[in-house]
This record gives sequence, structure tokens and C-alpha cells, in this order.
Amino acid sequence: MAEHEPSGHQFMDLTVPEYAYMFGFLQADGHLSQQSRQRGRLTVEISARDIDLLRTFQELTPYNSSVTERTRSTNFAETAHSAVWSVYSLEARTKLNELGLPYGRKSKAIRPPSVEFSDRDYLRGVIDADGSLGNTSKGYPFVSLTSAIPPSCSTSAPSQRR
Repeated sequence: MAEHEPSGHQFMDLTVPEYAYMFGFLQADGHLSQQSRQRGRLTVEISARDIDLLRTFQELTPYNSSVTERTRSTNFAETAHSAVWSVYSLEARTKLNELGLPYGRKSKAIRPPSVEFSDRDYLRGVIDADGSLGNTSKGYPFVSLTSAIPPSCSTSAPSQRR
């Protein structure tokens, strides 16, 4: 078991606040891939200034994993310094997938878990990964969350026009 795994709980018991937060974060900002012969991996890449979060995830995970850093050029910055957490365990990937972390592109496929979970902590994880907090130009606080809306739900879809 991991050194700091909540005692008495299984990996990804979503009633445990740390795991609920982690799962929400992984759904919003993680990537689960699979290849032939049961190979694949879970990866999360975030700004290197937040590397401690990935190390916390690593401590909560009872499977071998690694946290590495890299610097590269992106569309947003000439040099972006990021940290990457990688987990290769089939058992870990299977558990995450069963809970609702899909393989491949997921922006239109994620939803809250169908098992009992700490909703407050789950939502914090989702917002920390794909959201932002701030103040408007008039000083009002706001919460923003990035999501994908299927065309059938869009207000501009023909079936929605009045």
C-alpha cells in the first residue's frame, strides 16, 4: 500500500475525500490510454509549479508511478515547464475506468461517479483541474468551468429554437 494511503480504505474509495478529489481531478485533467496486450497508462500533466499535487497523488496510489518534469514549446508559451505523473498498472487503470474515467478523449464522456462518493471533494478536484476562480473587473468573485456541450444540448440547435 502507498505510504500515505488513507488507512483502512481501498485505492479509489470515493467516499474518502482525498480519493474523491483525486478522481475529479483525473476526470478533468488526466488521460487514460490503452494499447495492445493490456498495455497503457494514466498520465496527468500540469504546470511544474504544482508538482506537489502530483506527488500527493503518487503517495495516495499503491502502485508504482513516476513524476517527471519537462520543458517544451507550446502554443501558449515559448518554454513551458510542466510535471507529468504516470501510472502503468493495469489494475489501477481498470479501477479508474470502472469508476468512470474513460480511455482516450473524454471531454464529452465524463460524469459524476455512479458509486457513493464525497461530492464536495469530487467537485473541488474537477474545478481545480479545469476551472478557475477570480474576480471580475468590478471586483465580483466568479467560478468558471470548462466543459464540452454536445450539439443536441446547444441552445442554437434547431430543435431548441423557438
